[in-house]
Amino acid sequence: MKKRFVSFAAATVAAAMLLTACGGSAGGATGSSKAASTAAGSSGAQAKTEIIAAIASEPNTGWDPIKGYAQKYDPILQSTLTKAFNGEITNDLATSYEVTDGGKTWTFNIREDVVFSNGDKLTAKDVAFTYSKLKEVGSSIDLTNMAKAEAASDTKVVFSLTEPDFTFLYNTAKIGIVPAALYNDSYGDNPIGSGPYKMVQWDKGQQAVWEYNDKYYGKKPAITRIVLVFMDEDAAFAAAQKGTVDIVATNQSLATQTVAGYKMVNVQTIDNYGIIFPAQMDTGKTTANGKKLGHKVLGDAAVRRAISVGMDRDKLIKDVFYGYGYPSFSMCDTLPWFNEETALNSSNSGAEVAKKILSDAGWKDSDGDGILEKNGVKAEFDLYYTSNNGNRQAIANAVSEQAKGLGIQVNPKGASNDDIQKVFHSEAYVFGRGDHTPNEYYLMTASSAAGSGWSNSGYYSNPKVDEYLKQARAAETKEDMYKYFKLAQWDGTTGASLIGDAPDAWLVRADHCFFVRDGLDIGKQPIHGHNANMQIVLNNILDWKWN
Repeated sequence: MKKRFVSFAAATVAAAMLLTACGGSAGGATGSSKAASTAAGSSGAQAKTEIIAAIASEPNTGWDPIKGYAQKYDPILQSTLTKAFNGEITNDLATSYEVTDGGKTWTFNIREDVVFSNGDKLTAKDVAFTYSKLKEVGSSIDLTNMAKAEAASDTKVVFSLTEPDFTFLYNTAKIGIVPAALYNDSYGDNPIGSGPYKMVQWDKGQQAVWEYNDKYYGKKPAITRIVLVFMDEDAAFAAAQKGTVDIVATNQSLATQTVAGYKMVNVQTIDNYGIIFPAQMDTGKTTANGKKLGHKVLGDAAVRRAISVGMDRDKLIKDVFYGYGYPSFSMCDTLPWFNEETALNSSNSGAEVAKKILSDAGWKDSDGDGILEKNGVKAEFDLYYTSNNGNRQAIANAVSEQAKGLGIQVNPKGASNDDIQKVFHSEAYVFGRGDHTPNEYYLMTASSAAGSGWSNSGYYSNPKVDEYLKQARAAETKEDMYKYFKLAQWDGTTGASLIGDAPDAWLVRADHCFFVRDGLDIGKQPIHGHNANMQIVLNNILDWKWN
């Protein structure tokens, strides 16, 4: 595991808190002095409406949804058409929606009572502008299927798609709306939104201060002031030990510690960690840009399936994540479109089941060296992991150790993400992913997504799965969409899941862990998606309060 230097972190956080108290490099002393008074303790009436939250970092491109801000969590500074906590869609700006033209036209009616924090009215024109601009600049949200976005009136926006795609609905929970009249390239430095909070101060590299937006159309939160302090895990842990923050995101190793005045809150997630396999056999083919394609061992689905069902997930959770997590079976776990038939149990998993899969597929240890072979090929492969990520390294090492018992030699290899991308069509790698949208599953399994960045990097292809995915996206109701996504995972004969073709082996859903100051109630947290920044904990900030 990655070593942690708490003594150095303590010095770092002391400097950071000094900057906070002194006002930093930007913004006025008023905001900073208030932050400092909160840091000093949780007593007094003012402290009961404020929190200081330590998160990993500020967004690299500013607080701009068009450039990527909050596309993995609730933007809070901006409103979205819908919310999708735990995979279920509810209204936000939208009051209703209608799907017509065989699934290619989406019409949203929006609230009439919404204004931006500067008092300007929010209309459908702002929604259409945001989506159009987002498609123009590109981001982690795929809007290539959106032909156009138009305001039919002040309260009606119409999206035209080139192909039916019910998963478009989930994009509407990810895109914060910006004002068309005020948007420019520097918007992210001084964002104007219609969410429950507005940013009043940003000392880059140090902190951001948010205050309640009194023009917000929803319920008024009990927490009316938030100070986000940007710290790495060690510095944040040291801050909790000093009592200078109210909530700290931490790793599973540090979560085992006890900090006076704080309780540990671990939140269930769909933050999945596992192995992405090359799903083609190595026949000498390369991709269009000349990268090697396929693997002579992992191209055999039996090997992928054996690894997928043969790993002891409970041991991984205990040894790598210190008990903070749940077994993961797919990217769809806990979500409405998860096919429960693909979950592992005592009858379809374990080392003996895995060994039988391998034996039935012709893998034998003919020379007695402990490594299986087939047609003269040893059951051996390299398993890459991001070298600066302790959890991924530990997973790779643990998988390597467990695989020995199956007769498979796994060689962990640390590398940068850039170097992994050079070989990820032909080598296995440890990865983390998960979000509240079925589009995540589509991108990792559809033939059409093969080679699109990290999406379906293993070039997995199954015509039957593609057919189900097409039907899922063309569905006109969420019930039909759920049905076809479940069939894509397993239809009783084939599917992209652990008991099917196993293009990937998801192993653990890691809990997100937080030290929370005694007396701070952070409400019932929705299931978190894959997220490194940890602003995600604020998704339900409207429910937070001091007791």
